Amino acid sequence: MDQIFPGDCLSQLDLVLYQAGDYICRQGSEQDVIPYFLKGRLKIIHSLENGSDTILEIQEKPGLLGEIELLLDRVCISSVIADQDSLVVQLPAQHFKKRLLLDPTFLRSTAKTLAEKLHQINYLAPANFHYSVKERLATHFLEHCDENGTLKPKMNQLALRFGISYRHLSRVIKQMIEEGLVQREGRVYTILDAKRMNDLSIKHAEIVDR
Repeated sequence: MDQIFPGDCLSQLDLVLYQAGDYICRQGSEQDVIPYFLKGRLKIIHSLENGSDTILEIQEKPGLLGEIELLLDRVCISSVIADQDSLVVQLPAQHFKKRLLLDPTFLRSTAKTLAEKLHQINYLAPANFHYSVKERLATHFLEHCDENGTLKPKMNQLALRFGISYRHLSRVIKQMIEEGLVQREGRVYTILDAKRMNDLSIKHAEIVDR
């Protein structure tokens, strides 16, 4: 934490357990805390005026939350929700905002976080336009499976993240099962052919294109 927050703020950090479904940041609201995510899983959601939601990211890596709103002094542009019980340390924004925005350590950490997110956006945005759902799904399975090649994705969230209907996603998965790429037992999926899945993935396609 001393690489993120100034030393005199460390003793003021509150350790908070957000339970699954709790909002850490709510779209359209002012952010009253400065949170740093430690452990668990979060989903970042943006809601449109027509009532539809888009999952921008599933976050499992530790990092600062709400840094854009903090720097620009604006309301939250997206909601951050605990997807499972998650640990966060936080400071009350009212008392520490001005202090942090003048601190080189905090600003350097914030700049690094923003650069990493921008890099992620630059990678994902073209992929959503230029790669098929099947290719994106193969990439997701490879990136999120355990050492045994298994994973238990939340299909509704995955469909929202891909910007497609649940029915469309189900058709693609059914095709992958019929092709012997994966198998399904209940809600658990197992990769059967890692080589073909890797060949189908976005990263492999980008290497071949070069």
